[in-house]
Amino acid sequence: MTKDMLSMIPTLDNRPSAMGYLSPANPPGKSVSLETNLASADRIISFWESNSSKAMLFQSSRKEASEYLAVVDSLHRLMENLVATHNTSDKLVRAQRLLETSMARLEKEFDRILSANVKPTMAPDDVNSSHGSSDELSTDEDGGSSSDHRRGRSSNADEICEIDMMPLDAVLDLRSIAKRMVANGYGSECVRIYGQTRKSVIEDCLNRIGVERLSASEVQKMEWEILDLKIKNWIRSVRIAVRILFASEKRLCDEIFSGLNNVRDYCFAEVVKGPMMKLLAFAESMATSKKSSERLFRVLDMYETLWELMPDIETVYCQESCASVRTQASTIFVRLGDSAVEIITVFENAIQAENSKTPVPGGTIHPLTGYVMNYLIFLSDYKETLMNITVPNSPSDGQDDELGTRPSTLSARLGWIIINLQCNLDLKSNLYRDVALSNLFLMNNLNYIVSKVKGSKLLGLLGYGWLRKNQGEVRQYAENYERAAWMKALNYLRNEGIHVNGGTSSGLSQRALMDRLNGFDSAIEEAIKKHSAWIVPDLQLREELRISVAEKIIPAYRFFLGRFRKSSESGRHSQIHIKYMPEDLEAHLLDLFHGDSSSLSSSSGRSLKEKGGR
Repeated sequence: MTKDMLSMIPTLDNRPSAMGYLSPANPPGKSVSLETNLASADRIISFWESNSSKAMLFQSSRKEASEYLAVVDSLHRLMENLVATHNTSDKLVRAQRLLETSMARLEKEFDRILSANVKPTMAPDDVNSSHGSSDELSTDEDGGSSSDHRRGRSSNADEICEIDMMPLDAVLDLRSIAKRMVANGYGSECVRIYGQTRKSVIEDCLNRIGVERLSASEVQKMEWEILDLKIKNWIRSVRIAVRILFASEKRLCDEIFSGLNNVRDYCFAEVVKGPMMKLLAFAESMATSKKSSERLFRVLDMYETLWELMPDIETVYCQESCASVRTQASTIFVRLGDSAVEIITVFENAIQAENSKTPVPGGTIHPLTGYVMNYLIFLSDYKETLMNITVPNSPSDGQDDELGTRPSTLSARLGWIIINLQCNLDLKSNLYRDVALSNLFLMNNLNYIVSKVKGSKLLGLLGYGWLRKNQGEVRQYAENYERAAWMKALNYLRNEGIHVNGGTSSGLSQRALMDRLNGFDSAIEEAIKKHSAWIVPDLQLREELRISVAEKIIPAYRFFLGRFRKSSESGRHSQIHIKYMPEDLEAHLLDLFHGDSSSLSSSSGRSLKEKGGR
């Protein structure tokens, strides 16, 4: 029992020896046969003491239990009269002895009934199969209706769902005993017995739903796979504990100690304060443990869980004696939010610090890009939660977007994370010796970033202005790639250097044309072989890039072949060999970026025979 509980118990303990201040139930002068009443009480109380080896009082007939309680009530009134009229008589001493004996009996009965009804009528972890508790009104031992009715608000742990922690007849018996014990100054015994018995019941229920006490050091040292499972179980368990187990225990206290507010509050605090602190201790350990990117989503899950439960915690732990529980829950709730912010910073730093020096084959998506974007997509699912957490300003805060509106702190923070990623990718693009492949790598990765944003909640956070800007950058990288990759082959098809004497087609240099054609064949073979091994994983982007390359190469090649054909017809060559026809070349260009570096098929070579009249 806690120190603050012990300090409050004396207010519940007003023994008969200290009852001189009570007003008598019967005014002096009213004829009361003290001896008759004492003798009657002595007879019934002594009977049950002499039969202590037999069944307990409340295991016998209801009539005998009611008779015993009536004797206790009568003895209480008799004590009041004696204190007022004969406070030094032997009768007062005798009455006090009988009252102490009856209280000892009721104390045993109270303990036995509690101990005999330790199992809830419905297991908290099976509550989802329930249809709620009945709404029957409880009645006291005199047959009157009680204002405390048995409620069932829900059949799951999404809101408070009170279950029956013990049978109704046991509740009524305990209430009748508690009423007499408190009235006669034995409230501290009620608190002690109830606290000892019910706390063990609650602890057993928590053990059955998988709650365990873990120190901060144990959480710190635990492997993530194991800790992840324990966090999932904590989220489930704390909902069951607050909304079902503790809420039901509060209702049980309300029903047993109806009208006895102080005793009720102290009993409830004694039973569930410790178990709730045990649950909160795990969340606190997570909030103060090492910060790693993999833990962010579980920390946010725990934060959301407490966010959802805070109104229920305020309701269940509304008593002044449970103020420390409410304060601790609120404190840990804030700490979890702070921990989430710190982990986001750790994640940003990890992006900046990633310095792998091995370029990904074929310029495809870098693993860092996939990891970061998938991480951000998961993070965007917590939009409302993250908006509730105070996120520190990022370097991009305070800058208006293209529409002149200022983005939210969360949007700016996410945008800054992507900027960090892009800066790292720029550095990694320098690992490629080929400028074309470097641009293809940047195109692929930025396109992946854009597609992930476009297909997720990130778009709502970053906005269409961000989307258009980065789509334009993807196109720019594609154009840079095309210039770097295909300009060498295209240069062989240009007009410069193939005319002689500034003449017409008859003045074309046959030698220059042949050199240009051979040079183009070599350049195009090299480019196609190399770029076939490169990768564009996005199907739409791959097809668009293939078509764009073909539209630049094929028309220029057709035009070049046309002039070459005319020059051949007007010259002395009877047969000119053309290795690639435009259709064959186009087929190869439209088969690029699949990651296969096999060479061009020699079967695609064709011969063009000069015929008269062509």
